[in-house]
Amino acid sequence: MTRFVPPGWPRGLPPGGTPEFDERVVGWLLDQGPADLRTSELRHLPLALATYVEHHLDGCLEGARRAYGQARTQLGPAMPADQLERAQRAFEAEGARLLQAQREVRLVLEAMRVGSPGKGAG
Repeated sequence: MTRFVPPGWPRGLPPGGTPEFDERVVGWLLDQGPADLRTSELRHLPLALATYVEHHLDGCLEGARRAYGQARTQLGPAMPADQLERAQRAFEAEGARLLQAQREVRLVLEAMRVGSPGKGAG
């Protein structure tokens, strides 16, 4: 039986609600966050880990946007124009990567919430 995955679902991560998802989601989430998470208690709390990674990526994306937006004023006086353009392209690429990761983590988090035990209708 093939499970539906929403558009934008992380490549290589099995669909939510499957045993394979449960086995691999923590490793996938750890790959999306800062390296220090590998020794954090959060690695034993998948839903809390996913929530943390979501917030972490929010902050990283905001930082990438600010770096791009302020590059000319912060770096322009100290960098040649060609290097400034390279830096802006790098900031833009990193922002795009972070945006994709943020979307993927949100999809995974939603799948985890839907499949979490004890989630009642209210």
